[in-house]
Amino acid sequence: MIQSSSDQPLVSCIIAVLNGEAYLQQAIDSLLAQTYPATEIIVVNDGSTDRTPDVVARYGNRLRLLNQENRGVSIARNRGVAMSTGSLLCFLDADDLLKPTKIALQIARFQADPQLQFCDCHTAYFWTPEMSQARREADFRYADPFWRMPLPGHISTWLFRRQVWERVGEFSAGKQYAEDVDWFSRGRDLGLPRLTLSDVLTLRRLHENNVTTRNPGEQVSDLANMLKAHLLRKRTRKAV
Repeated sequence: MIQSSSDQPLVSCIIAVLNGEAYLQQAIDSLLAQTYPATEIIVVNDGSTDRTPDVVARYGNRLRLLNQENRGVSIARNRGVAMSTGSLLCFLDADDLLKPTKIALQIARFQADPQLQFCDCHTAYFWTPEMSQARREADFRYADPFWRMPLPGHISTWLFRRQVWERVGEFSAGKQYAEDVDWFSRGRDLGLPRLTLSDVLTLRRLHENNVTTRNPGEQVSDLANMLKAHLLRKRTRKAV
């Protein structure tokens, strides 16, 4: 049973996965390797047709599992949050990794500043080892500075208080892309106290099946709609 206290509040981490058997074990293991002990792992299987359930089954009661028909990553994450019990929340994509001190370093900042609501950090890209050098070089993402430059803000870097979720709301179920960017934009527009650590504490895996390689036109459309919504919220605040 996970032990939490006022000194070690429970952190719930949600992994939404669809056909993630290739990398899911590594993602889960990176959570189990956290130096911060009070963590709850929730895996939402979004209708996988591969051996994802077999990977999850190996962990027994070390994590919580929710199976659902394929309804999309937003609904999967929303349902994971709904079944979570931690006072702080984070997310991890099934093909990405956390460094061992990620949660501990962020918890330390929350403990040092009771007003802090949201903390992120930097992430670095890495190419999955099974991709040959030739295949990497043929991928548009191989160009500098895309994958060599650590960047902040990816969903894997987040840690935030549950009250933030209650204020911002759920991920938008109708979005196929940029649902995390949309959620972050809505939260930022609320003016929540937030902090970005300079540390690189998460690793984003680049491979042939990343969501970001699909349907670029639809991705641009979703991002444009997100920006329009942000500008509308900004104008509404000014008008009040």
